[in-house]
Amino acid sequence: MAAFKDSLTYLSGDIFAKTLPFLLLPYLTRKLGVADFGLLSYWQTIGALLSIFLSMSQDAAVARYFYVYGKRGLNNIITTAYAYTLTLALVLLAIAWSAQSLLLAAVVCTGTSQSILAVQLTVRQCRKQASNAVFIQAGSSISAALLTVLLLETTSSAPVLMRFTAIICANTAVSLIALGLFRHSERHGRPTRKRLLLSGSYLVSIGLPLLIYQAETFVKNHLDRFVIYQHYTTEQLGIYSAGLQTASILGVLLFSINKATLPYYYQSLKQGSLNAAIVRRWAIRLLFLIPLPPLISYMLPESLFLWLLGAQYTGAKQFITLFLIGFSLYIPYYLLFNFLLYHAQNRKISIISAVSAAAYAATLLLLLPYGTALLPYAMIISGIVILPILFYYCREPV
Repeated sequence: MAAFKDSLTYLSGDIFAKTLPFLLLPYLTRKLGVADFGLLSYWQTIGALLSIFLSMSQDAAVARYFYVYGKRGLNNIITTAYAYTLTLALVLLAIAWSAQSLLLAAVVCTGTSQSILAVQLTVRQCRKQASNAVFIQAGSSISAALLTVLLLETTSSAPVLMRFTAIICANTAVSLIALGLFRHSERHGRPTRKRLLLSGSYLVSIGLPLLIYQAETFVKNHLDRFVIYQHYTTEQLGIYSAGLQTASILGVLLFSINKATLPYYYQSLKQGSLNAAIVRRWAIRLLFLIPLPPLISYMLPESLFLWLLGAQYTGAKQFITLFLIGFSLYIPYYLLFNFLLYHAQNRKISIISAVSAAAYAATLLLLLPYGTALLPYAMIISGIVILPILFYYCREPV
């Protein structure tokens, strides 16, 4: 009962933290305007790329260490992780200073604060401190939203920079509170050079292999906005990004449902009430749900979307409808993917991820000269490509 309560608490905090930015979306699209919203989207993409290297999957490394080795020595892992992140951040800030780019400096600081916060959140989840984990998730989201509104309402210049400043301040404040009020691990000896070197080797052994997976994820989730910025106007990028972010509400909902049902899915596989044949059969049935979200979007009047996002975002409905097709493909995807994950088919998962990312990038670059209206098809085609492969590999291990 306690485990179910903790899971429900984590899920509620996760959904709230991920939903709040969507509630802020209509305010940002209106306050920033199409061009600045496009600029914000571009720099968020740069931030996502830098975050791959700033974090080096430290949250995953911390979680694995806790469950494999326990709390002893965890403080050394966290100290080393923070030292790495801060050192790399200083190098990137020096590059930003030489380029005289405040926005680059802002995204570096944003990625740094998010990396530190992610480690703190992971430790709370490992230690089953549900209320503390929710404080970190909800506290940072609420603070960032409130500070965003405050800064944008009290300043008239550099709105994109103000948005990043709000996120940095919120994440830093919550991280400091978490570090000050809650002990992230039990200390077993003062960190020494030998211990820190061992911790660094452990972090590299976990982080480096995951760089490939994170790079593939970046390609599928962010490459489109990067190339649009290089070839089209920020206004076109703004409309495209507004459509993508609106449609991604479905992606967040499906991710949360998958996260909530995953323990029961694994339990059913363990007990034998669920097997490859049943999973494949349900995957076929779930294909019939894919057209429903985009069909609903298509039937809604464009005036509703303009009311939500602002009158400047004419054409966003088309992007929303197409992206909903792409996100709907995750309905059978999660069912098949989780089967491979349960059976530790890591090599197959890596191959599938690489094929999907390659299909996405190739389609994106092929369609790029024909305008932004066709670019959502890159997401759709990569999803269509990956489902038959997942279906083929979804079979009982020999």
